[in-house]
Amino acid sequence: MIRNIVFDMGMVLMDFHPLTACRAIAPDDAGAQALMNALFKRPEWAQTDEGTITLEALGELAMESLTDRALRPLIPALLAGMPSNVLSPIPGMDAVVDALLLRGFRLYLLSNAGQRFSQHRGVIPRIEKFSGVVFSADEGLVKPDPALYQRLTERYGLLPEECVFIDDLPRNVQTAVELGWQGYPFDGDIPALVAFLDTLPNPNA
Repeated sequence: MIRNIVFDMGMVLMDFHPLTACRAIAPDDAGAQALMNALFKRPEWAQTDEGTITLEALGELAMESLTDRALRPLIPALLAGMPSNVLSPIPGMDAVVDALLLRGFRLYLLSNAGQRFSQHRGVIPRIEKFSGVVFSADEGLVKPDPALYQRLTERYGLLPEECVFIDDLPRNVQTAVELGWQGYPFDGDIPALVAFLDTLPNPNA
């Protein structure tokens, strides 16, 4: 029986919109795209999920790469606003979380995200009601590495067969399935997700 619902963060519970953050401070669309490319599109951005580079170090690389020197001071402003400027709750997911809690499920978060996101996890609605949280940068592991999934189950004493994982990337869901979890690839269709969750018996029934 499924007792534990494990959520990804980005594009499941929270919308990730870095270009919107860039447009909020850039002088024009060209400047916003330049900031986007310099900071979020560079290969080192993925290393923040691994915890192998800090946002501050990434910001230095981004500033150096900007040919328009007038844009360089905007990089520290972008970093200072994170994560609130690049994340916002996906409408309707708070109700999904509330319904699962009411039914007696235990909720967990398993996310590829940097330490700044871990430190400011309070931006995620209802996160204080989750039974456990694992961020990749804190562990030095990233999905779909099976070791990160096992870190969650071992830390919180979970049985794989009692877990279902909801993630927007099929490769991440596939790893969970290979470890004996159930998996659900979320494509933004909340009614379809709710229909799937409604098929799960209440754990305390």
